[in-house]
Amino acid sequence: MSPSVPPSSPSHTALKSRARAVLLLLCIGATAVPAVAQQAKPIRALYITGGGFHDFAAQKQIVPPGISARTNIVWTIDHTADTSTKMLIPRHQTAAWADSFDVVVYNMSFSYVVDPAWIERIAHAHRDKGVAAVILHGATHSYRRSTTDAWRELMGAASMRHDTQREFPRLERLAADNPIVKGLPKEWGPGSDELYNIDRTWPTTTPLVQAWSIEGEKHFPVVWTNTYGKAKVFVTTMGHNNRTMSDPVYLDLVTRGLLWTVGKLGPDGTPAPGYGPQSRTP
Repeated sequence: MSPSVPPSSPSHTALKSRARAVLLLLCIGATAVPAVAQQAKPIRALYITGGGFHDFAAQKQIVPPGISARTNIVWTIDHTADTSTKMLIPRHQTAAWADSFDVVVYNMSFSYVVDPAWIERIAHAHRDKGVAAVILHGATHSYRRSTTDAWRELMGAASMRHDTQREFPRLERLAADNPIVKGLPKEWGPGSDELYNIDRTWPTTTPLVQAWSIEGEKHFPVVWTNTYGKAKVFVTTMGHNNRTMSDPVYLDLVTRGLLWTVGKLGPDGTPAPGYGPQSRTP
C-alpha cells in the first residue's frame, strides 16, 4: 500500500490544483454546446400569403416547412386573405403590425390594392423599424398599380409585367462570391416559370442573378438584395409554380437570402452558429 500524502504537503496541494483544473475543463466542455444553443434564439418569422393567380394554399405547405428544415426559425402564418387581389388583411391595419417579428416573408398577390396610406404603413414598418423582408415571385407584383412608390422602394425595383411562362434560359450569376448565391449550382434553373420584367431599380439594390428575356430581348434580374432604411431585403421573382418552390435548390436559395436579411448568414454561405438545421423532438 502506498503511503498517504500529508494534507499540508506540497504534493497534496499540487494534486488539488490539478484536480480543480481538470474539473474546470470538464465543466467547460459540458456546457459549451448548450450555451451556444441557448444563445441561438429562433428567428421569428411572419409568412403572409393569399390573393390571386397562384396556388398559395399548397405553397404554404412548401415554403415555411422547407425553410424550417434548413434553419432555426419559428413561424406565424397569415393566410387570412382569400383569392382576391384586392384583399386588405386585418394585420396591416396598425403601424405596429410587424413589431414582434424579425423578418416577414411575402408570398402573395395583392396586385389591385392601391391605397397609398395602406401600402406605406406596410413598407414603413420595415424602413423605420428594421424588420427584414423576403419577397417572393407574385409579391413583387403586389401593390404595383398604386401611386405610392413605398412597396417598390422596399423591393428596390419596379415591375408591371412578365414574359409568357416558359422554360427559363440559363441563369447568370452576377456576384458568384456573394454568400447568398455562392452555393447556387451553375446549371440550375427554375424550370417553367415567369420572367418578370424589371422596369426600374433603385441605387440601393444589388442584383445577384439575371436571366435573358426572349420577349424583352434583354437581361432582367431575378434575384437581388436591397437596403430600405433600417431593413435588409431579399427578393426573387422566381417561383410561380409549386415545382419550383419545392425544389431543394430554390429552398436553399431562399433560406440563405432570409438568413442574410437577419444577419445570420456566414461569408461562406452557411448559417451562423445555432442557425443551421435543428433537430426536432416529437
